[in-house]
Order: sequence, then C-alpha cells, then structure tokens
Amino acid sequence: KKILVTGCHGFIMGYVIPILLENGHEVWGVDNYWKYGKLAHGYDNHPNFHFTEGDAKDKALLSKLLEENQINIFVAAAAIIGGIAMFHKLAYFLLSENEKITCAAFDACVEAYNGGKGALEKIMVISSSMVFESCDVFPSAESDLPKCPPPQSTYGFQKLACEYFAKGAYEQHGLPYVIVRPFNAVGVGERRAVVAD
Repeated sequence: KKILVTGCHGFIMGYVIPILLENGHEVWGVDNYWKYGKLAHGYDNHPNFHFTEGDAKDKALLSKLLEENQINIFVAAAAIIGGIAMFHKLAYFLLSENEKITCAAFDACVEAYNGGKGALEKIMVISSSMVFESCDVFPSAESDLPKCPPPQSTYGFQKLACEYFAKGAYEQHGLPYVIVRPFNAVGVGERRAVVAD
C-alpha cells in the first residue's frame, strides 16, 4: 500500500512507520517538528520513506501528496499533545489547532476518495482513550461511548470530535475509516514537548 502519515516524527509513529516499511509498504510522511523540534529517525533514509516538512493543517499540501502519489491509506496521526500538564496549560490551543489539523485531513481525504473513484481506500484516525474520560461504567465497552457524558478536557473533547468527523465523512461521502485509541503510550523516544512560552 501507499500510506500517507501526518505527524510522522511523533512518538507513536516512530514505532509504527518502521513496521509499515518492514512489511513492504511505501510511506509518505509529513511533520513540522512542533513537539520535539528537529530530530532524526532510523527510517528517514529508507528508500520507501518520503518525507515532507510541512504543517498538517495545510490542506493543499495534503491534497497534493494524496493525488501525486495515489495514496491508498491516510493515517491522521498529527496532533498537539504533550501530557496531562499540557491539557491545562494549552487548553484552547490544543482544541483550536487539533480541529484545524482534523479539518485539513478530512477535507483532503473526502476530495481524494471522490465517492470511491480515487486511489484512497480509507482514513485511519489516531484518537485517544480520553474519549472515555467521563464514562462511569467500568470496564467501558464500545457501546458505552454514545451514552457517557462528553470528555471534560478540551483534548478529550477534540479527540471525540475526530471520531465524529470520521462518522460524518462516512455517512455523507462513504469514506471508510478506522479509529485507533492508544492508551498510555510509553517507551524509548518519548521526550518532553518543546513548547514556546
């Protein structure tokens, strides 16, 4: 498959992209180095990895990459995130920027999918377990999500909005989607976010 990944130099994608490449996929990555600053990954020089330094809010850039490379799968992994402290410190910024990132991804994908006539097969949304932040049923089942109160944090609320973007794009445009909700991702390569004061 030909796969476009936003947020390709983020922590989780640092683990995902090598696996995609090992399995023979061709990967295009977009990142603006917001979280960690400029850094290098082992896959940067892989012959099947193609990097573009750019902003995931740039719908024109995403559309160009989708069209020129006949992308099959769009992995919407870019997001402003940096731990619980950042939820409070940048509460508005998280919501505002992540909504812009989400809009750009879905606008580009709906256009590229073109009712199933384009090369794009689906969008994969990297959501969060935070969508269950206000749930009072434990363990929480997938069917509990529509019944539980909305998340209290702007981050959790925005991640829930991502899932509604996916639902809406499927209902109106038939765009297939997959939602992944990582939970407490930790490991080698996680660093403190570089955040401007």
